[in-house]
This record gives sequence, structure tokens and C-alpha cells, in this order.
Amino acid sequence: MSSPAESKQPQEDKPKPCCVCKPEKEERDACLLFNGQESGKCDELIAKYKKCMQGYGFSV
Repeated sequence: MSSPAESKQPQEDKPKPCCVCKPEKEERDACLLFNGQESGKCDELIAKYKKCMQGYGFSV
């Protein structure tokens, strides 16, 4: 039987969403701030951010 600490270990290895893809998030946020999501000008940056987050195991 595994101890509670062992069962939580894989989850602790995964970084928090706020701590990954910071450059991509900053670019995306700045673009959205100045252009708005409806403009379509930020679609590439949004896709880049989503791909980065998926690389860390987050579904966006």
C-alpha cells in the first residue's frame, strides 16, 4: 500500500499554471489589451500560448 505522500508526488512535480509560459502569456495579454480578442490580430499569440500550456500538461 502506498503512503499519502507517494500518491501526491506526481502532482507536485507538475508546475502551477501561473508559473509557466510567462513570455507567451505577456505577449498574448498585451496584444489582447491593445487590440481586443475580436480583432483577430492576436490569434497567433493565443495559439502559441495554448501550445505552450499543453506542453506542460494543461488543457486550455
